[in-house]
Amino acid sequence: MEIRAIKVQRLYLQVAEQLRALIDSGCFAVGERLPSERDLAQRFEVSRPTIREAMIALEIAGLVEVRSGSGVYVKARGGPTSLAETADPGPFEILEARKLIEGET
Repeated sequence: MEIRAIKVQRLYLQVAEQLRALIDSGCFAVGERLPSERDLAQRFEVSRPTIREAMIALEIAGLVEVRSGSGVYVKARGGPTSLAETADPGPFEILEARKLIEGET
C-alpha cells in the first residue's frame, strides 16, 4: 500500500475556490458586485480576515476587481483553472492587494 502525503490547503484558498466555483457556475455574473465581507464571513462561517485573503487570491488570479469604496466586482473570465496552483502570493503581493482593499492610511 502506497502512502501519500496529505496536502493541507489554507482556509482562505478553500473559500477562494468556492467563490471561484460560484462565479464559474453563474451565481455571480461578470460585473456583479460580490456580497460584503461580513455577509461572506457569515455564509462561509469564517473570519473577515479570511475573506479578505480570499479576495486577494481572487484578485491576483484576475477573477475580481476591487474598487475602493465601492466593493469587489467579478471580472471577465480568463486564466488558470485552479487558485491553488496560481494564488500562493508572496508577502509583497499580499501587502499590495491589502492596500487596494483596505486603502492606505
